Amino acid sequence: MLAQRTKELARRLGVEISHYRPFAARVVARLADGEVPLVIDVGASCGQYASELRKHGYRGEIVSFEPVEEAFEQLATAAAGDTGWTCHRMALGAVAEEAPIHVTSNLASSSLLEMGEGLRSGAPWVSVTGVETVRVVRLDDVLANKGPCMLKLDVQGYEDRVLDGAPSTLARASLLQCELPIAELYAGQAQFRALIDRLDDAGFEFVDLDPFFRDRAGGVLQVDALLARRPPRGEGA
Repeated sequence: MLAQRTKELARRLGVEISHYRPFAARVVARLADGEVPLVIDVGASCGQYASELRKHGYRGEIVSFEPVEEAFEQLATAAAGDTGWTCHRMALGAVAEEAPIHVTSNLASSSLLEMGEGLRSGAPWVSVTGVETVRVVRLDDVLANKGPCMLKLDVQGYEDRVLDGAPSTLARASLLQCELPIAELYAGQAQFRALIDRLDDAGFEFVDLDPFFRDRAGGVLQVDALLARRPPRGEGA
C-alpha cells in the first residue's frame, strides 16, 4: 500500500518510479520502439553483448566483428545455431591494413592501442599477454547498403578510427551505442569531449548512460552511452 501511494505521489510530481532494468534491456526497448532491423556489433569480444540483446528479446539481424583469435572462437560458439547472427574475424578502422593488437588477460580489454595509465590503475588485474597481427578494414567497405541500423562500438579507444571508416554507416544509423572515456585508458584514444562533439555534429543526442567502469575508489573511468538520431527541427517539439 505504501509503495502504491509513493508511486501515485511521484506521478503527480511528474516522476515515474519503476524497477531497475539492465542497460541491455533498455537498449532492446529502444530497438523495438524504432523497429531497428540490424545491430552492427563492433568489438564483439566473446559474444556477451549480442547474447544479452537476444536474452532481452531482440530478434533482428546482428553482425559482429571481433579480431582476437581466442575471443572470436568463443564468439562463433555463442552465435552457432542463430541464423540471424553473423560473425567476422576482423578489426575495424579508418583504412584497410594489417596491425598489431595487444591481447589482454581478460580478452575484453584487447586493443589496437597500448594500455594507458587509467586502465592500469583502474584494473590492475588486467595485463597484456601477447600481440596478434590482425586484419583491419573500413566498415563501409564490408557492410555497404545494409539499410537502417544501430551501430555499437566497444573498441577500446579506437572509436574515432572506426567512425572515420564508417561515414555511410553512421549516416543511416538511427541508434548508436559507444563507450566514452572519462580517463585515458588507452594511449592516443579520442577524448570524452571530442567524441561528444563529433557525435553531436553527426546528429545524435544522448538518451541513456551506464557508468559501468569505475576505479577502486568508486570514481567513474568510462561510461557506456546510448544515443539516438536527433529529430529534424520542428518534430517532437
